[in-house]
Amino acid sequence: MSTAPATPVGARRTHPLTDEVLALVADVRAAAVEDEETGTVDALDADVARVAHGSAAVVVVGEKKRGKSSLINALVGRTGLLPVDADVATCVHVVVAHGPDGATVVRTDGDDVEVPLAGIAEYAALDPGARAPAHEDVTQVQVRVPAPLLEGGLELIDTPGVGGLVAGHAALTLATLDRADALVFVLDGSSEITASELAFLERATERIATVAFALTKIDQFPAWEAVRARNVELIAAHAPRYADAPWFGVSSRAVADALAAEADGEPEEAAEEWASSGITPLAEHLGGLAEGADGVRLANLLAQARLLAQRLSALQVRRALSLSVGPEYAASVKREKEALTALQAQNATWRQTLGERSARLEQRMRAELARRIEDVRKEVGDRIAGGDHKVFDEVATDLPPRAQAIWIDLDTMLRRELDALAAALLADLQGVEADLGGVIPETPERLARLPEAARGQGSTSFAEQGVMSASLGMGMGHMAYLVGAAVLGPFAVVGAVAAGVGVVGFFTWRRWSKERGARSREDARRYLQDVTARLNNEVPPVVSQAVAGAREVLSQRITAALTAEKDRLTTSLAEREKALAGEKSALARRKAEVEARLRRRNELRETAEQLAGRLPDQRPADRGGEAS
Repeated sequence: MSTAPATPVGARRTHPLTDEVLALVADVRAAAVEDEETGTVDALDADVARVAHGSAAVVVVGEKKRGKSSLINALVGRTGLLPVDADVATCVHVVVAHGPDGATVVRTDGDDVEVPLAGIAEYAALDPGARAPAHEDVTQVQVRVPAPLLEGGLELIDTPGVGGLVAGHAALTLATLDRADALVFVLDGSSEITASELAFLERATERIATVAFALTKIDQFPAWEAVRARNVELIAAHAPRYADAPWFGVSSRAVADALAAEADGEPEEAAEEWASSGITPLAEHLGGLAEGADGVRLANLLAQARLLAQRLSALQVRRALSLSVGPEYAASVKREKEALTALQAQNATWRQTLGERSARLEQRMRAELARRIEDVRKEVGDRIAGGDHKVFDEVATDLPPRAQAIWIDLDTMLRRELDALAAALLADLQGVEADLGGVIPETPERLARLPEAARGQGSTSFAEQGVMSASLGMGMGHMAYLVGAAVLGPFAVVGAVAAGVGVVGFFTWRRWSKERGARSREDARRYLQDVTARLNNEVPPVVSQAVAGAREVLSQRITAALTAEKDRLTTSLAEREKALAGEKSALARRKAEVEARLRRRNELRETAEQLAGRLPDQRPADRGGEAS
């Protein structure tokens, strides 16, 4: 008999208002179909799908060897799922979500590959010999397991280590936070938080507000509570935004022991291990974070439903007025027509504004790219100037993830700026939206495949330099032999030869060492120039293409909105003329139908407003806290 909790550990619960909001949206959708406003139904259906099937992304971050992968394995109850004895490969994130056992390897060329769970390490870990990714074209590994914690849509994202010399990993992980709902920062009980970890947290405050701290390996370090207390003080001083964030002490090893005890039929031992692992409070907290993300999505969906209900009510009011025999309707239609004429006259102004703002946006994006490239060029250039013969290898490892991080940052910034541009231009057109998601291309192929880091031609190896030294030394020794034999006699010959070889070998080795360092720095500078040139050549055309696409979409939407409004008004006027020609009894019956529809749509609008008032107060309370 299993000693695991009766309900799934930390299983995600749906938001308490989900059913009410979805029921309201279904009613609004039905009303829109009844009113033949089918153009808005598809967009509403897409939002419903995101709420019903959307995921909440939690990024797990920490230095190497802090136990990130082991923690994810423990949370999903699969201790051997992710590799824990090898570093995660450069630029590779592992996304763990709910589904039948399996994994998908995402490649830069779009040719994704399905692999078994046993094959994850091949694509997500560094080659232990070469210390480089075995598959450089892999950008992500998507893992699926039927874990209860993930059943509601929660996704756990394992990231590369962010410390040491891999500064590019930290930049890439920070860029990922813009698209996450929460962050789990992983430390262990061995020592207090490091300076690089504090620096990462300070930068993360600009990206994400929801953070939880996990202190791993508490079974190995008895003084972990004192370490946690010290860490709380340091974070309050260096990242005060997270001073009140919850802390959880966990032991992945205890989870493994609990699962083993359950498999062996030892329920009491399993229960003790579950209690000592501390994993349940963290899992429940993550379930709460997922519910909070649901609340945001529900609020967005509810806003769309409210807007549509208002439009449907206004439509019924116009139809009711069209059935009146009095002069009020004609006067109101005249005012609407005059307003529409004035709005159409502003079309040229809107187009001019669109052109000017999009041009400024493109200039800002280019300036931002130039600034970021200059930052990389300055920082890496300083490292090269002060580096030794190893600096080429360091730059070749660090530079590609830096370049990828620049693209992700600019991609996120561009999407945000385009959304803001659309919101400003469409503000006066009630209910008009523009989907700009498709105007931004995927990562350019030449940017995804950066130039290979290659050493310069003509370099001589250490062995070759040794042979040169030995040869020259032997030559000098032979000369010394001849001179010594002629002048000093045979007993001085051996010493002369040895002196010749030693002196020449020493000076040749010292010169070779200096040349080796100079070649390494020159190769590193050349690679830095190649990568920054690639960024300068590839990113600006993508930005120009995206801005031009957004400009075209917005222009079409504005024109279509004005045309649709004119068509609706024309139809309304035709209905009025037809109504005036009909009998009063027919007008009365039809007016009653319209008024009944109007009442139902007003009720939908009122229900939407009531739900909007309740939604902020219904966000799930934080169930996390410090683990004991």
